[in-house]
Amino acid sequence: MEIVFYPDDLLRVQTKDVENIDDELRIIIFEMIGLMDKSKGVGLAAPQVGLDLSIFVVRKNMMSKPLVFINPVITSKSIELSVYKEGCLSIPGVYYDLSRPKSIVIEAYDENGKFFKIEDLDILARIIQHEMDHLKGVLFIDYYEDKLRNKLLKSYLKERRLVKF
Repeated sequence: MEIVFYPDDLLRVQTKDVENIDDELRIIIFEMIGLMDKSKGVGLAAPQVGLDLSIFVVRKNMMSKPLVFINPVITSKSIELSVYKEGCLSIPGVYYDLSRPKSIVIEAYDENGKFFKIEDLDILARIIQHEMDHLKGVLFIDYYEDKLRNKLLKSYLKERRLVKF
C-alpha cells in the first residue's frame, strides 16, 4: 500500500459506501493506519491509497489511539469557524491556513461494525473534515482561489518534475 500523490486522478474519485465490514477490510484498515503512522500523518483516507471506499483513519496526535471511520456522515457543523494551517500527505510540503467549522458531529462505523457518534472541537474536527473531503474527491487546496492555489502548487509540481518553469 502506498500514498497516491497529487495530481493523480484517484484523489478526485467519490467513494462508495462499504457494504461488508470483514477481515479483508480490517487488513486494509490496519495497513492504512501503519502507512499513516509511517508517514507521520494524523489522517489518511481510502482515496489516498487508491481505494474508492468510504473509509478514513485519524489520530488526534501521534500518541493517541487511531480512530476508524467507515461510511461516515457529518450530521452537524458549528457556525463558528477556526483558522489553522493544513497540509496533506498526498501533497507533501504544501501548507496553508484554511477556515473550517470549529466543531462537528459525525456518525460512522468502526472496524468491528459498531455504530458510533462523536462531537469534537478544534483539531480533531479539522482532521475529520479534511478526511471527509477526500471521500468526496475534494482536496484542501480546492478551497483557495486559483491564484493562491497555483502559487502553493508551483514549487510542489516543479519539485516532483510534473511541470517545467
